[in-house]
Amino acid sequence: MSNPHDLQRLAKDVYERLQQQRVSVAVVGDMILDNAIEGVQGGCHPETKVPILREATTQESIGGAANIALALARLGVDVALYGVIGSDLPGRQLENLLDRQPFADYLVSERGWPTPRKDWIYERQGQKTTLIHRIDYDKPLSARAREELVGEFRARCPVNVQVVILADHGLGSIGPESLSLISMAKERRAKIVAIPRTAILRGQPVDAIVINSPEMRQMANAPGDADPRALAVRHSREYAQHVFLTMLEEGILVCPAGGRTNGTLVEGYPTDSFQWMGARDMATVLVAVGLALNLDPVDTGRLANACRHLVACQRGNGRVLWRDVFRFVGLEG
Repeated sequence: MSNPHDLQRLAKDVYERLQQQRVSVAVVGDMILDNAIEGVQGGCHPETKVPILREATTQESIGGAANIALALARLGVDVALYGVIGSDLPGRQLENLLDRQPFADYLVSERGWPTPRKDWIYERQGQKTTLIHRIDYDKPLSARAREELVGEFRARCPVNVQVVILADHGLGSIGPESLSLISMAKERRAKIVAIPRTAILRGQPVDAIVINSPEMRQMANAPGDADPRALAVRHSREYAQHVFLTMLEEGILVCPAGGRTNGTLVEGYPTDSFQWMGARDMATVLVAVGLALNLDPVDTGRLANACRHLVACQRGNGRVLWRDVFRFVGLEG
């Protein structure tokens, strides 16, 4: 567990540096309209025998790449967002939600393609809320849409961009046609952070990846029982990339690029109920900030671990501001 005083100093230092210098990040990737549904168990319907959720509430939020952009903006980072939506009602809802946010978004509209949506269904029992079901609405994205997305990035990416995030949530925005984004980012001397839900980014010259255990096995073409920690260490050495292996309540294993150690485990924080929706997105946000500010990778992992914990203690796409971070680490907000 991180020394609380060291974490206080780290949080204060990063906050002050973001106040003193403008950090510019571009986020490219899968757009998602998330919908959190919550209710209490109400038995079964007498005729259909299906379970009933009573006293239900519903709340929509922006997910995927858009959630990453929003989290960056809340921490004081200049953000530009690039993504694909469908020409449908969820796409218009996503646009409406983005119109209220303090960052620029450049969206490609794909006719006949459904905007990715996820319904997260929670059951409330007293003070405890448990995720019981998830429904995904998605279908493959065309190569043409990815080419248009790359064109939007080429035309509108800020000249002073410092970090580019490739948010591959497995919904098609990051594909073969998207790989030219990497060379464009390099031409701008920007660092690159990737969420590699699929294997399309395997071996690509990115600076850091934020990855979970199943994805680490997939990235390494390893069997399902392979140790993801060993794979993360090997990957960081072979590809000279920082690897931030997120392991739910265990914490984050930080493997610096080309490092000779077996990585540093930043242990997770205890809590009664974790809701992991959006937590990896939050870790990616802090990795991007860490690269922009040239932080030590382990320090980046320590701050990322604290912020993802704050998200995991919430429901839906978490909302984290600096005052939340300060309160968590024992500083005044």
